[in-house]
Amino acid sequence: MYGQLIEQAENYLRSLYEQDNIAEQLKRMLAELMAAGEANADAACRGLLLSRRTLQRRLRAEKTSFQKVLREVRALLAVNYLSDERLKALDVSMLLGYSSISSFTTAFKSWYDMPPAEYRQKFLPTA
Repeated sequence: MYGQLIEQAENYLRSLYEQDNIAEQLKRMLAELMAAGEANADAACRGLLLSRRTLQRRLRAEKTSFQKVLREVRALLAVNYLSDERLKALDVSMLLGYSSISSFTTAFKSWYDMPPAEYRQKFLPTA
């Protein structure tokens, strides 16, 4: 199961490599860090070899922020992970760095206007 999660994350990362602005670089870095359980600004700055202030300034120049990019990565990976029927919502919430399933469910509802279980029922094929 871990191997497939890594493969899914790598596929997502490959889709981002074509773009080269700082927000896209940060998305790639966050996806990698999420797999290691370290998706935070300090770890991202270390990985990007930037100071926190420089990252903030460059993101602002692209009219975005660390939190916005983090939310976007989590939203995309959430759908990706939910497509794996072996993963429970709790597993997905932990993979995305949420401290509880309720926090994940609240965030998921804000992105897709429905809880993760309903999303699975509506949009993902059942075997």
